[in-house]
Amino acid sequence: MLLEIKGLNFNYPDKEIFQSFDLKALPGKILHLNGPSGAGKTTLLHLIAGIQSPQSGVITLGEEVFYNNKQKLLIEKRRVGLVFQDYALFPHLNVINNISFGNKNITEEKINKALHQLDINKLKNKYPEEISGGQQQRVAIARTVLHQPNILMCDEPFSALDSKVLENTKDFIKSYVIKNQIPCLVVSHNNEAVGDNFFDEEIVIG
Repeated sequence: MLLEIKGLNFNYPDKEIFQSFDLKALPGKILHLNGPSGAGKTTLLHLIAGIQSPQSGVITLGEEVFYNNKQKLLIEKRRVGLVFQDYALFPHLNVINNISFGNKNITEEKINKALHQLDINKLKNKYPEEISGGQQQRVAIARTVLHQPNILMCDEPFSALDSKVLENTKDFIKSYVIKNQIPCLVVSHNNEAVGDNFFDEEIVIG
């Protein structure tokens, strides 16, 4: 599916963010959103997901209209996978229940496979407060990918990862994107550690 944004306009009351902004994200490709803090990288992910709404413009994914000047598709109907910068895990649920929450189609086999790939298979029964930031980050990534989104967006998904698990996490994300031929947008400032071979294209915001 092709993500296409045309003529996007979005402003905060005290700051202009996007003026007639255009973007294309091809299926099976990972775009790196780069730019200074406050330029609108996270805002762009929120606009695509439907958490925020632009003043005008068009956002489409494949044949589906997410937003135009006449309509706005509800968040729950967009099938967008968004890994939040703060992980957004439920503190009262353990790892396996965090991953499976709201996902009726998920199997234990799929969960176990993802946990093994991300090297967090021993944390099934742990709660978020009992695991490190990097482990929480990987739980959030597993949860998002296992919901089988039609577009994957990640806000600083590698910030808390050390080199030992970074490659496995990159492979986990990239294999899903390529296998399912969906677009992927990644906000990351950890460029040197991530490496150029992970991204297919760089988009400078701001």
